[in-house]
Amino acid sequence: MSASDHAPRTPGSGPPRLRPYTVNGGRTRPRLELERTTLVKARRTAQHPPQGAAERSAAFGWCRTQTLTITEIAWRLRLPVQSVKVLVADLITEEVLMTVAARQEDPKDPDVLERVLAGLHAL
Repeated sequence: MSASDHAPRTPGSGPPRLRPYTVNGGRTRPRLELERTTLVKARRTAQHPPQGAAERSAAFGWCRTQTLTITEIAWRLRLPVQSVKVLVADLITEEVLMTVAARQEDPKDPDVLERVLAGLHAL
């Protein structure tokens, strides 16, 4: 198996070469309860990419520059959300990533409604 078999895939790069559970050593349940919409980012103290599968390093790299949801990371890795929950839970346990509280917005705020409408139009 070549190194490219372990590299995160880019959109449109074809079917996965490894089954998703191989990324997590066969585990299917995360160590922490995480939702699809859980926001994560890299800890400031985490300076180096985590060891292991390339997906771990990729998730860390993206979360160093922005806050992402579990679903966004899954989309970028082209892996099932459940597999990414396991991966992210491991990185949180290892103190590489951390969760971020979502900002609560007033659903009646005109600015919020305009952003929702703009998002719907973009679909």
